[in-house]
Amino acid sequence: MKYQWLHRRQQQDQLILFCNGWGMDALPFVPLTATDVDVLMFSEYQDPGLHHAESSNPDSSVTDAKIADLFSHYAHITLISWSMGVWAGQQLFGPWAHRLQSAIAINGTLCPIDDRFGIPAQVYAATLAQFNEAGRLKFYRRMCHDRKILETFFLHQPKRSLASQRLELAALQKQVSCQSAESSIYTRVIITSQDLVMPTASQLAFWQGQNILSLEGSHFPFYRWNSWETVLKALQ
Repeated sequence: MKYQWLHRRQQQDQLILFCNGWGMDALPFVPLTATDVDVLMFSEYQDPGLHHAESSNPDSSVTDAKIADLFSHYAHITLISWSMGVWAGQQLFGPWAHRLQSAIAINGTLCPIDDRFGIPAQVYAATLAQFNEAGRLKFYRRMCHDRKILETFFLHQPKRSLASQRLELAALQKQVSCQSAESSIYTRVIITSQDLVMPTASQLAFWQGQNILSLEGSHFPFYRWNSWETVLKALQ
């Protein structure tokens, strides 16, 4: 797992912890600005250890002590998790839930590979077995769905290799387990109406009874906002 600062300024008191989706890096989120909030992104879940995305230093990993130090520097911390990041965020920040002002799950569940509550296991296996350049483009199209969103995404598409994305896909297939919605650390759940990746109906089935906000749109909803501040305002 890697971490990377998307936005960081001196003496900010508000932090967003952003758990990205499978196959992503920082590039798709370049269009989102941040003025009054720092944003720390987590991604590439093939390795359970946490290492700085821009460092080759073996001491760049995140330890519990470093996470504790991170929490001590900010008065307000919000977790935003998207897609496979919803499951990853639960694993990573479950022990720190009491320090979060809020935690927002976007288009994901705690059973992300599941015939009832996530991506059907056969579909996931077929995606992995057939993963190549054509398969990646097909995934991006399904993820964005809307032509204008896809055009913007292609201007900022991840610079991940096929090999690294395939490795992450395979690792998640082995690692992912199911937790109940009742054990969730998330205080708000966002579900879009036309999710062709993590089926909308599966998300609704998993999160029933939770604090759900339904939005129009596809699996990748981020280009409806122009800043991380507007994301917080819209979703909290």
